[in-house]
Amino acid sequence: MYFYDKETNGFYIDGFHKIPNGAIEITDETYRTLLDGQAAGKQIIANKQGNPVLVDPQPSDAHELNLDTLKWDISAEKLTALSSEKRNSLIEQIDSHAATIYSTWTRFESEYRERQTAAEAYKSANYEGDCSRYITDFAKRAGLNNKAATDLILVQAAGLEKLQVELANQRMRKYELKAPNLKLEQMQSIYDDIIKQMDHLMEAYNNG
Repeated sequence: MYFYDKETNGFYIDGFHKIPNGAIEITDETYRTLLDGQAAGKQIIANKQGNPVLVDPQPSDAHELNLDTLKWDISAEKLTALSSEKRNSLIEQIDSHAATIYSTWTRFESEYRERQTAAEAYKSANYEGDCSRYITDFAKRAGLNNKAATDLILVQAAGLEKLQVELANQRMRKYELKAPNLKLEQMQSIYDDIIKQMDHLMEAYNNG
């Protein structure tokens, strides 16, 4: 036999627990339904009659449960503050994610630039004359001749520059979060897409 106590928002089993005063008896079916709903992400609360029911999770600490509708409400003033906090947090996370990716790409930037400069010079000389060690060492390790290595270096450099431009474009999409009258879920959706696109760029870089 199961009991529910609204004061503790807890369940008790007859014969195993001390049943609090005021606890109400619930059926086995109700008990299982409530636990299944909780496992699926719902929240168990007591309604106006003190009976346990399932509701959507509380969106934030600023939301209050309307016991008449069993919906979470928020005042206009609190919603404005919450939206501002949410927006600022998401923008900060976008900048941080972009910075992490960019730092990975530019970890050996001076080396990449020197190799790219050497490759541009060698190509401009019609692949003739002295060849920089930046090219010859790369060619040796890649199993290529100097001309093929030069062309590959330039292709890689162009590819990285393209990725960097696109990463900057995605980061600047953070201003979409400043559009007026955005709902919290809309902000989250914009943020999720920006991070997803950034991760695609990182994946493209890794697949190189």
